[in-house]
Amino acid sequence: HFLSFKLQYTMVSLLKLKQYSFPEDQMSYNAPSWNELERLTWSVAKQIKAARFHPDYIVTLAKGGWPMTRSLADFIAVDNIASIGVKFYSGLNQKYDQPMIYQDLPIAVKGKKILIFDDVADSGGSLQFMLGLLKKRRAKQIKTATLLYKPHSQFKPDFFAGVTSAWILFPFEKVEMGKLLTEKWQAKNLDQKEIKERCKKLGLIN
Repeated sequence: HFLSFKLQYTMVSLLKLKQYSFPEDQMSYNAPSWNELERLTWSVAKQIKAARFHPDYIVTLAKGGWPMTRSLADFIAVDNIASIGVKFYSGLNQKYDQPMIYQDLPIAVKGKKILIFDDVADSGGSLQFMLGLLKKRRAKQIKTATLLYKPHSQFKPDFFAGVTSAWILFPFEKVEMGKLLTEKWQAKNLDQKEIKERCKKLGLIN
């Protein structure tokens, strides 16, 4: 039973992640570990349980929602999971007139209680689009959850475990983020040694 299963974590209402910054870089960064992601997921699960919401399905957004959906489903004892893929951009800064569903839901949601789950509410566009889509498909009840929420987001999830304005570097996208940051810092004429040290500090390389 959910309430009788205890993880050895000290939970707070909103989890704080360590923030990193570097000279001459206007961005700040969060680099949560897998253990921290599990703690965030556990916190979200506790909120869902406290709200007495038990969804028929967790609908996870590809690709960010995938890694921790399995843990969330376990924590709140939901057997049914479905995934949907939505694109907002066709290329760099080339936005579609309407979001494009490139992988639709394999289930009918009519009359079902749905929990929409993603890793972070950044702009909030994906969550807002999904809420509207599931309403059109006549889901009975819809709640939204993310691990993290950014204050500038146009959409605030029903459940979230942490708030940050930083650029989040998830452990399931180390190669992608390492490449982007390396290119960014190379463009600022940083030497390779400094770039390597920064990537190590952020946990992108060993």
